[in-house]
Amino acid sequence: MLVENKKAVIFGGSGAIGRSIAKVLSREGAHLYLVARNHKKLEEAANEIRTTGKNVEIFCLDVLNEQTTIEQISLLSQKSNGIDIVINATGFMHEQGKEISELSLEEFMQGISPFLIAQFNISKAVSPHMGGERSGTIINIVAPSSLMPISGHLGHIVGCAGIEAFSKALATELGSKNIRVICLRSHAIVGAIQAGSYTREIFEAKALAMGITVEQWLEGAAQSTILHRLPTLSDVAETVTFLASDHAHAMTATIVNMTAGATIN
Repeated sequence: MLVENKKAVIFGGSGAIGRSIAKVLSREGAHLYLVARNHKKLEEAANEIRTTGKNVEIFCLDVLNEQTTIEQISLLSQKSNGIDIVINATGFMHEQGKEISELSLEEFMQGISPFLIAQFNISKAVSPHMGGERSGTIINIVAPSSLMPISGHLGHIVGCAGIEAFSKALATELGSKNIRVICLRSHAIVGAIQAGSYTREIFEAKALAMGITVEQWLEGAAQSTILHRLPTLSDVAETVTFLASDHAHAMTATIVNMTAGATIN
């Protein structure tokens, strides 16, 4: 098993990506702790995993609250006897589609502030409970927009670039503590909308503006990549699990590109 007996905390654990990652980490032997804002959705996600006979615990938490996040993660760490793997799969609704002439400052910041606040709060809360003799891994999931020249995505592009830069900078700080930090950049994910991802609302708005269905929009996105396909939930979950394992122990301060060639940096 790739991550046998490792303690894994998944922020955004009730979402489509978080759930998929949780299932694979559980299959590969990790002890799971799912964190999100909505208790009902957390229970649903946990119950899916429990049907396989695996144990999973949940923590209802708003990661935009710094002090609460620090306090709750400290309690979680005491309960779990440390943390080995942290996945940040949190997501927040934000404006996409308006150019700067129509965009308000508040709408611009929607694509930046909550994502980077969550990144900061999670990292500050978990890092004291990781590393040392037990190697630790923090993996941040990010959209591909930082390198894509898309009109009307100012806040989103800047936010994605910030997450990638933050991950590299944090890796530099935490390397001496035996903690790796990796950012996984994924394109739109096949199956995520059907699994309940909040991105449905964003993608449907794009499709509506073009006069097509969201399925047609996703197919167009797939055809625009080098491989003419998009990553699947399984692709992302399996790759994250490998990155969290000791097989990837020399990888840190890097961006793992899962855009099927939509970005080539």
